[in-house]
Amino acid sequence: MTDPVALLQQYVRIDTSNPPGDCRKAVDFLCRILESAGLSPFVFGARPEKPNLACLIGGTEEPALVLVHHMDVVPAIADEWRHPPFSAVIEDGFIYGRGTLDTKNLGIAHLCAALAAREAGTLRRRLWFVANSDEEVGGGEGAEYFVRNLPFSFGRACGMNEGGTGLLDAFGPGKFFLVNTWEKGPLWMKLSASGKAGHGSRPSVQDAPGRLARAMARIAEHRDPPRLTEPVREMLSVLFAHGRVPFDPSTLGGGTADAGRLEELARAFPEFDPLLRNTFAVTTLSAGFKPNVIPSSAEGTVDARILPGEEPENVAARVGEMVREFNVSVEIVFAERPSGSPRGPLFEAVREAVLSVYPDAIVLPCLSTGFTDSRFFRQLGVETYGLAPILLPRAELGRIHGVDERIPVDGLLEMTRITQAMIDRWNAGDEP
Repeated sequence: MTDPVALLQQYVRIDTSNPPGDCRKAVDFLCRILESAGLSPFVFGARPEKPNLACLIGGTEEPALVLVHHMDVVPAIADEWRHPPFSAVIEDGFIYGRGTLDTKNLGIAHLCAALAAREAGTLRRRLWFVANSDEEVGGGEGAEYFVRNLPFSFGRACGMNEGGTGLLDAFGPGKFFLVNTWEKGPLWMKLSASGKAGHGSRPSVQDAPGRLARAMARIAEHRDPPRLTEPVREMLSVLFAHGRVPFDPSTLGGGTADAGRLEELARAFPEFDPLLRNTFAVTTLSAGFKPNVIPSSAEGTVDARILPGEEPENVAARVGEMVREFNVSVEIVFAERPSGSPRGPLFEAVREAVLSVYPDAIVLPCLSTGFTDSRFFRQLGVETYGLAPILLPRAELGRIHGVDERIPVDGLLEMTRITQAMIDRWNAGDEP
């Protein structure tokens, strides 16, 4: 089988930092591997430096399986790292480098597992390998362009992408694999205040910076009441069946007492807190140019993540009501509805594949607080889940987009094994 470790090292050494997000060398690298296996990858994009790749690995039947990852990575400041971020050094059993967890690792696991399945002759259903650019800045020239300009059809298909992972001791002792079946929707808002400029020695309650600051403080302190959405109810049902939560979520109907039980759950397992409510984070503030001058305007941004069933416009309107007394305007600068896919045969193939490597693991459907390129594939009709099937301690998750991003060598090999097991089970399954 193609060596995942050597390939990931080569892949990480291609700097695809976004911005600028030039993925031409990454596509060339992937095409060379695919072409050497006798395959014919198809490459297209909005601009030459933002290419996307699709390649049919094999199979003829439907539903197809589409394996998706993105080639671009967030920038890294080399002086902060233990090793240069694009060196892919191996030390103490880890490969260090930007993209080792997000998501070049997933791309290599997909690629090696797909090629192994092709070589073994086990592909009954069509298997696609997809690599997108531009994900780290929203995917407009990546997956969004890809699905809108796809020159062929996947037909009936399901997809696997990023968005979930394996975690140690997430809900008590044990191994937990969180499969992203739903994602909260992003709602980014700009709040603006305007007024009269003046001398810093003569402040007024009408000063723009002060009004904005009070509005932002109210938003930062606000907590929506908890409520249970169907994706989280499904997640809790699995945990209840394994004795990991103290109540059956099917008994919750939404009353005051139920809200109290959900708050207790969030205190016991902080990971649940943002899954039970819309969240609001103050992310930027801008005003003024001199300490003794009151500026005539001030603005800031809020990053809200909204639950399934919410509409961005309605949430933004509620924020507007929340800060109305401060005479601050609220403008949506970017928004996406929550997106998700129902649990189906592919989820079972994923669960069985994980258990083939980790027999004592608990595999959960989950609602992700972030958003991924999966939303574009779901719009295309491809039911898409997210899982990078690697088991990590919680502390390692902080390295994603952080300093000294790294992946255990053994973890990469296990990812590849799980991915190949998933492909095998998907092809062995009955017609959905």
